[in-house]
Amino acid sequence: MKHIILTIVLAAFSLSAFAQFPLGTTKEKIVAYFGEHIRYASAQEFKTEDGIPAICFTKVRVVGDYTFYFDKYDTCTSYTITYDKKELNDLIASFDKQFCREEMTKWTAHNNKVVVTLLPLTKGANFFSIVYKLVAPSAYDDHTLASN
Repeated sequence: MKHIILTIVLAAFSLSAFAQFPLGTTKEKIVAYFGEHIRYASAQEFKTEDGIPAICFTKVRVVGDYTFYFDKYDTCTSYTITYDKKELNDLIASFDKQFCREEMTKWTAHNNKVVVTLLPLTKGANFFSIVYKLVAPSAYDDHTLASN
């Protein structure tokens, strides 16, 4: 029974991921949100090999974690969620409904501001990971018309 309740809670959070909840949010707000709403076993702050600040929340009693990556202003520019392999087909179906599929493992939000990527599956693994990333704005995003 506890596993069913936990699965429902995690599914609800996964749905909020479709809204790109943490992208553009500060580290402080993400930490506060997890402290109030998400049960996690541990949190670890670290820097990637490229020196990018990150924080990883490990899920409680289920496979997976949430890892958020921040820019120099502590704003979340991308995050990775690791899921149980049993959730793969349902999640892909949800992405196909919610986003525009660009490739077999890549979707783009309808506003073209977020890219969602399924990382390559590891043979024999009981998990898979999805990366949600803000698309860098281009010079054409200001919607102004050019004139001669």
